[in-house]
Amino acid sequence: MYVSMNRLKVPDDYRAHLEKAFSESGERMKNVPGFLEFLFLAPTEGDEYIVFTKWTSEQDFLNWTQSEAFKRAHANSNPNSPVRSDLRTYQVKAHS
Repeated sequence: MYVSMNRLKVPDDYRAHLEKAFSESGERMKNVPGFLEFLFLAPTEGDEYIVFTKWTSEQDFLNWTQSEAFKRAHANSNPNSPVRSDLRTYQVKAHS
């Protein structure tokens, strides 16, 4: 199993926009081969959101990042967005 966690630093005045943008992401991901789970986590304090995805394998994740579906999902991204992203990926070593 493979996990990606995109840590997003989000200014207060941009939170509503970001939450709207991610509101349907989980539904769109359901038909992606190898996709297992999507979580969009809002902070209880601070300014860091987390976009969590779980995959059957690293290759499934890489296939998605190179797919037309990925390009469409990110086509309307604002190049001047104040959001700062830090993508981390992990091999799952234990799971229950």
